Amino acid sequence: MDLALLLEKARLAGVEAAAHIRHAQAALQPADAGQKAPGDWVTRFDREVEEDLREALRHGLPEGRFVGEESGGELTDEPTWLVDPIDGTANFARGYPQYAVSIALCVGRKPVLGVIVDASRDEVFTAAAGLGAWLNGRRISCAGARLPVQCLVATVFPKPDAPFMDDYLAEFGRVLKTFGQVRRSGAMALELAYVAAGRVDAFWERGMGAWDAAAGIVLLREAGAVMHAMDGLPLLESRMLVAGSPAGAALLEGLLKRG
Repeated sequence: MDLALLLEKARLAGVEAAAHIRHAQAALQPADAGQKAPGDWVTRFDREVEEDLREALRHGLPEGRFVGEESGGELTDEPTWLVDPIDGTANFARGYPQYAVSIALCVGRKPVLGVIVDASRDEVFTAAAGLGAWLNGRRISCAGARLPVQCLVATVFPKPDAPFMDDYLAEFGRVLKTFGQVRRSGAMALELAYVAAGRVDAFWERGMGAWDAAAGIVLLREAGAVMHAMDGLPLLESRMLVAGSPAGAALLEGLLKRG
């Protein structure tokens, strides 16, 4: 398997999908968007982009399986594309410029290739096992060690009816009282890309799907960052992940465990 070649094919597919999303956002109508569940948005463009990505990636790896946020599918040991066509759909639906295309290739249930394309800023994050992490062709790495008051920590809020909301709010309070800055953008893929690029020191989320984390896992690993499952499950099955620079993740994980 030529990961460099597959990474380039995934990058091109992601860039094309991002262009589709930009044009779609300008034409978005209220009838194009709805909620699958409270706080969980979807638009007809999520489905369109996912199908376009399925077709493009099939040409790159005909034997590959496909799992998408909208169409579903099962992750197996076979090479599998794991795709979120618009990570941050609620932002997209409102014209808030923080959403991305996320593409990962998993082999043996482990991500080996990741592409995250910021559709609003023309930023393309790419990584593959052993090939480094890159932003628009420039190599990136995670942040160094900082004091908690110097750290920027990011998160994604749970859905309003999440059963773990009380636990999360307690965690959020501890984080606000400990770290210098806290951000919430509504797009996990971009937050993980920002950790890899050294823009964010640490990140945590509860209740994510595998497609939210897969591409970011590769970027983090290749940029010298880490990701841990706080619930002890494999990363792509976990429902509580902490990521960051080695120092930032250790600070955040230690704080979250105090609860």
